[in-house]
Amino acid sequence: MKTVSKSSFTLFELLIVILIISIIYGLFIERLGSKEQAVKEKGLEGVKELLSAYDFNESAALKCIDECKRCFVYIDGKKIEEVPSFFKSEPKVYDYDIHGMLSLVHFLPVFKDQNPQDVCFEYDLFPNGSGSSYLVEYDQKYYIFYAYLHPVKVVSNLNEAQKLFDPSQWIPTDSSEYNF
Repeated sequence: MKTVSKSSFTLFELLIVILIISIIYGLFIERLGSKEQAVKEKGLEGVKELLSAYDFNESAALKCIDECKRCFVYIDGKKIEEVPSFFKSEPKVYDYDIHGMLSLVHFLPVFKDQNPQDVCFEYDLFPNGSGSSYLVEYDQKYYIFYAYLHPVKVVSNLNEAQKLFDPSQWIPTDSSEYNF
């Protein structure tokens, strides 16, 4: 006598698979919506979070043009999409120059149809979690972007911002402090 075996899924197994797919889909949709939420809720402090939501190999960058009224995301050097601007006016972006003086940063222009467009703000994020390091003056606040580990700090006066942004705290001054 032959026995016939039926291999099929039970209703319960199908419901479990549908539930798992629904959860994964829900998480993915939430992640897509988080880009614009980061812009709206956190403003300038959400730049790193915004860029980290993208998949990239070399870098993710935010570049703002037209007096910072328009911002674009670049993934691995290619413009991907426009995102809502963080700015109502142009920020002042500072970094330490080779002489240890706090100086205004001038970004390289981007090109559209062979015409250069001035970039008023740029932030780069890399796969290892590091990013651009700047002191940004905007809307009577000072935003400190650290290259590694620390979240963006916001302070209300320049002296405090300079103390927090001072790289001499992290750079060894004595050769005995180097760990070779």
